Amino acid sequence: MTSGPICRCLLCRVEKQLADDLASSIQAFETIRGSAANGLRAFPSPFHLLSHLKATQAGPSSDDLFRELLAARAVERQFVESLMIVAFVPVLHGTVRRIAKQQLQLTRADITQQALSVFLQVLRSEQIEKRQSHFAFAISRAVKRQLFEWAGREGAVHGPDRGEHQQEPLPLLDDELMERHAVLRHFLHRCITTGLLGDAEIDLLVQIKLDGNTGEEVAEANSVTPNAVRQRMKRLVAKLRRLAGNPHLRTDGQKTSGPSEN
Repeated sequence: MTSGPICRCLLCRVEKQLADDLASSIQAFETIRGSAANGLRAFPSPFHLLSHLKATQAGPSSDDLFRELLAARAVERQFVESLMIVAFVPVLHGTVRRIAKQQLQLTRADITQQALSVFLQVLRSEQIEKRQSHFAFAISRAVKRQLFEWAGREGAVHGPDRGEHQQEPLPLLDDELMERHAVLRHFLHRCITTGLLGDAEIDLLVQIKLDGNTGEEVAEANSVTPNAVRQRMKRLVAKLRRLAGNPHLRTDGQKTSGPSEN
């Protein structure tokens, strides 16, 4: 089962409602298990599948499962999309929280509603329909990009916030940054496919760098101390920097840049 919401925000309430719906729709899960190739049949319930997806969301082992789930929408569209929303709640939650801090004139409820709408649009997009790998990265990246672009437009419409603190600038997505993202994706893909990064390391990297979770949140979810999470992340960044100097992990003959500490 899912651990339940960690706060009372709208997104966490939506997650709980969807989890309740999934629990009462076991027949729908059995239907998509029967229509799938192999992977989904290994999970006796939607919650076993969700636990696996949340633990290995960015790993190569999740690609076959995401591919089967997306194909199963032809059979049980509402069930599959509800399950996908729950699987990506950590990503959505972190993004909503960041935008709420940056655009103080936008309500958290409005941001959450837009996040859910954008997520479904991305999930149903031709880009995802045609994709064959790295589903978690592609979905998360597209959702975040569209949400930040929407927040920027809404912030311009509503004008600057009147609070005392100046807003943190929204992330830029220019050509240079997109190129850096492509290089980084290639680097991580090579690390994963060659077995240089394990599932636990990828999971930590996704939670901190992609989902926007804090060390305290990760520590609470894993029943460890925040300092233990910080030390793990420090060791992982050091490892990635060493791997970035490996000539076999370079792109187009150029040395990849290691991840920053930020």
